[in-house]
Amino acid sequence: MHRLRAVSLVFVLSLILTGCAGPSQQYGFSKAEGVYFALPNSWHQISSKSLNAHEATSTTAGAAEKLALVKWQVGYSTDPKIGPKEVFNFEPTDSPIAFARVRSLFPDEINAVSYNTLRDLIVPITDWVTNPNAATPEFSIIDDYEVAEKSARGVRTIFSFTKNGRAQTVDQTAMVSTDRQTIYIFIIRCSDACYAKNKVEMTKISDSFTVRGAK
Repeated sequence: MHRLRAVSLVFVLSLILTGCAGPSQQYGFSKAEGVYFALPNSWHQISSKSLNAHEATSTTAGAAEKLALVKWQVGYSTDPKIGPKEVFNFEPTDSPIAFARVRSLFPDEINAVSYNTLRDLIVPITDWVTNPNAATPEFSIIDDYEVAEKSARGVRTIFSFTKNGRAQTVDQTAMVSTDRQTIYIFIIRCSDACYAKNKVEMTKISDSFTVRGAK
């Protein structure tokens, strides 16, 4: 199913800059990358600077090279105690976390990226479905469908899985630009109990994620 959004980025940003938007709303956005999403003012920002600094400490192979290709990223949570560590370790939390990221693709990714690649950005969902084994965690796919924007196309997958004995629900949107040079990622998640309590708000935030592309 294609879900096209016709909201103008220029219009939305003009609301942000002129203060015409309601006081209960804020926006995570990159004007340069043409990406934005809306969320309540009560959510606390985890800045791009702090995310970059934390990611730079990673000793995972290829992490530094991947960080060098990041064009923009930002996080938010309802809990001010949540920071970059919680964003990146992907442990279940009892407060919602939202994370948006835009990065260039590596040359070998440009031709290889597929919808399954996009689904498997965080956990190997495709392998769990097609090749389950004793190590496969308990999981369920709640929804999965194609998303299409003016400048990008991809897939939105909502799923639950158990990590370290705790289940969390993840609402993940991943898209690739039409020129296949850039990947756009939006993830909002928390424990299953937290998600059940905050599902309406979290879904609304994820629904608002919009990609217009760099100008």
